[in-house]
Amino acid sequence: MFSAGKPIAVEEVAQSTGLAPDAVRAALAGLSKAYVERGSAIEVARIGEKWTMQIRSEYGEKAQAFAPPELAKDLLKTAALIAYHQPVRQSDLVRMVGSKAYEHVRALQDVGLVTARPSGQTLELRTSPSFPEFFGLPATEREEMRRLLSERAGIPPPSPAASHSNAPAPSSENSESHA
Repeated sequence: MFSAGKPIAVEEVAQSTGLAPDAVRAALAGLSKAYVERGSAIEVARIGEKWTMQIRSEYGEKAQAFAPPELAKDLLKTAALIAYHQPVRQSDLVRMVGSKAYEHVRALQDVGLVTARPSGQTLELRTSPSFPEFFGLPATEREEMRRLLSERAGIPPPSPAASHSNAPAPSSENSESHA
């Protein structure tokens, strides 16, 4: 699993090992528990319907010294904003991060992390199904991803009523009007 470098399905493990899928599920759950019990910096985590072996989020910053992230830091910030506020209009994202949002959205679409569909004169942005897998998030549902992102950023999670007001007020440094 470690050498796969990506989350893998129980069925893939079962096929390559010759074990029954139920036996694989039990083994993965046991392995996950063992890593937790020993306080390892590595975890075996369920990501949607797949499993992965990865560095625990609390050790991520230290690990980046050895393996830099695959996306630039400002692109990561834009991806996090889209995930947190989704669905979000591209025009609202531009108000949050400035005109570089256009380039960031294209780059995130190119790597398959964001989807965009026309919405009036702008685009409606959402994370793609591969987003949680790419970032090692165990959640695939919007509200659960928001809760995890809030938790990792150290901010209180938004109330359900607040989730309909997705975009913050425009920042003073980016007063340009873009669609």
